[in-house]
Amino acid sequence: MAIGMVSKDTCWWAFTLPAFVKCDNLHDPYVTVSLLLAILSVGILSWVLSPGGSAWRDGRSRVGRIAIPGLRGLPVLGSLLTLSRGLAHRSLAAAAWSKAGRRQLMAFSLGQTPVVVASDPSTAREVLTSSYFADRPLKQSARSLMFGRAIGFAPSGTYWRLLRRIASSHLFSPKRISAHEPGRQLDCNKMVTDIAAEQASLGHVSLREHLQLASLNNIVGSVFGKRYDPLVDGHEMSELTSMVREGFELLGAFNWCDHLTWLSYLYDPHRITKRCAKLVPRVSSFVRSMIASHRARMGSEKLSDGSDFIDVLLSLDGEEKLDEDDMVAVLWVR
Repeated sequence: MAIGMVSKDTCWWAFTLPAFVKCDNLHDPYVTVSLLLAILSVGILSWVLSPGGSAWRDGRSRVGRIAIPGLRGLPVLGSLLTLSRGLAHRSLAAAAWSKAGRRQLMAFSLGQTPVVVASDPSTAREVLTSSYFADRPLKQSARSLMFGRAIGFAPSGTYWRLLRRIASSHLFSPKRISAHEPGRQLDCNKMVTDIAAEQASLGHVSLREHLQLASLNNIVGSVFGKRYDPLVDGHEMSELTSMVREGFELLGAFNWCDHLTWLSYLYDPHRITKRCAKLVPRVSSFVRSMIASHRARMGSEKLSDGSDFIDVLLSLDGEEKLDEDDMVAVLWVR
């Protein structure tokens, strides 16, 4: 039985190109230089014709009749070098109030990332309340640190609506917030007492340490149902503080690979990937041990308005029940 096969080669032009340029093959230096110049010319032309830079090509910045104005930047880097020098918010303010006039909305490129900046309160309010901007781009560090499974960064959809329902109905309900008020008062009173004692003994006070301890106990008390005493829980407190500090540094660090994805295959300037790979197992082990201890005593204690987040998440049933990986991500971000 004969079977007819139809082949469609979309690269036929590569075989006919030597005939057009009158050479034997594509290895000819003249052909190579001509191709490189053509690619470079097309790249520069697309950059010139793209308002907002190369990340806004193909008319992405033109929804209506007028394209969104903005900084064009460099062909590949966009405005990365402009915003990486000095204070970014001042550079953006200078661009928004440039000689060309006030720009309520700007479009520019950070490498491959298209960016929109609103410099007018009414415009910013419309952007923040619009469903078109519901999904926030995740940094490489945030994705590695499980932030993509938390309500602040999860993509809009069924899972995000589930997290929102759990947060509004269970974790941050008015009754639960009111029930944790005595704990917050206790943290504030202890902080003021410690500040007064340090002032009396040393004559000066380092407020940062006291504020960090009060904030840590407030959050950990609500999430894990535990408060730390530096004299008794020094080792565990030091471990948790170290993880939190490392997480903040990784999330706040500027990472070139967030905007130039191809750079991650060649070089990691701030060792973001390696540091995240070391931090995640520490976080997972710590949070899972907390979940295991709460699960062991769940049968002897009844859920109340003053219960911590772990007890609340473990008590959920049906469609609202989260698996342990999602619980680790939600608790860690909290």
